Amino acid sequence: MMTAKIQIRGAMPSDARQLNHYIQRIYSTSNHLVTKPGEFRIRPFRQRFWIAGKASNPFETCLVALLDGDIIGMLDSWTDRRARVKHVTTFAMSVDPNHARQGIGTLLLDKFTNWVAENPRLDKIELHVHADNAPAIALYKKAGFTVEGTRKRAIKYNDNRFIDDILMAYWPNSSSVETK
Repeated sequence: MMTAKIQIRGAMPSDARQLNHYIQRIYSTSNHLVTKPGEFRIRPFRQRFWIAGKASNPFETCLVALLDGDIIGMLDSWTDRRARVKHVTTFAMSVDPNHARQGIGTLLLDKFTNWVAENPRLDKIELHVHADNAPAIALYKKAGFTVEGTRKRAIKYNDNRFIDDILMAYWPNSSSVETK
């Protein structure tokens, strides 16, 4: 598949039902998300309000990747409103496994980092990634993210294995990073 066919845009309230189906599918197929399928209980009606809230908040976003009108990827960001940390935004991203390793994550990440770079209040992007998710870690490093720390044994899989949670960060405008 060519990434030229992929459309990246902000989620709209009319995407609620399809976004819910996508999220449920992703939670049931990915080991690299914290939320388990049964823990996602938002119905499309509430999802419409959640999407509208993201769209009206200048410091948060929900992006979707579409192929022929179908959602095949998503990136959701959130930002703390407290004064000392409101310059930092955090995000989670997923791509449908049937479309993995085809550049969709890169497209979502590029759109998001450009959005953050243009936001006058946001200076830093943070993320959490499971230590055993090598493709995601490689993608983030290629985009310029650096490892800031590790939460040892923070994730517990169904088979009772513990996995570290890697904390990564990126500063879209390098002038906002203090150097020693």
